[in-house]
Amino acid sequence: MRASCKKHWSWCRGHGRYGGEMRERALLGLFASIDSPAGPIYECKYYPCHFNGQDCSFCYCPFYPCFLYRLGGELILRSGKYYWSCKKCSWIHKKEVVEEVVLYFSSIPRQILVEADWMFFNRCLQEILFGRELGKRVGNVYDLSPPNFYGLDCRDVENSSSLLIELEDFSIKRVIRVERLNDLNGGILIPEKMGSVIRGFRGSDCIECKL
Repeated sequence: MRASCKKHWSWCRGHGRYGGEMRERALLGLFASIDSPAGPIYECKYYPCHFNGQDCSFCYCPFYPCFLYRLGGELILRSGKYYWSCKKCSWIHKKEVVEEVVLYFSSIPRQILVEADWMFFNRCLQEILFGRELGKRVGNVYDLSPPNFYGLDCRDVENSSSLLIELEDFSIKRVIRVERLNDLNGGILIPEKMGSVIRGFRGSDCIECKL
């Protein structure tokens, strides 16, 4: 287990468990892929759901919802409920990514993966993508602005806003638009996406970045 996942495991344990059929399928898919990656599944009626030749090992992504725009996902509102849409994300279906994810998790005991919460998996995802955790805990808020802004072309702007997400068992319970970072009481903070740009806060500065 890599450093930050191991470091934060004790904190993660008391902050939620996987919930719902999708999460169970994601875990079963992860375990099956660790044993033997599936590769393309041509007989699947949805194939190819992202691109020809895709690796279908992770039909249900173990990192969902990741809240990282750089992978192609975005927050959508449907029938009065918010969802993290992965329609434009092809990352988890690339053969080399599947191999890296399998290698990463193969050394972690399965009981830990079964009991792990969203925070654990998101930190592991950041380690896979960036080599380290870029997100920051600020009081009761987990700020995902740094990994979202990382490496992008950004500029300072006069005003900005972010989204505060309340998550329950890997499902989005509530989304609040915030224009200042004072007195935030728990949740996951991500930039707000408008077209091909994301806007939010870097420290006390308002910034806008091109995706």
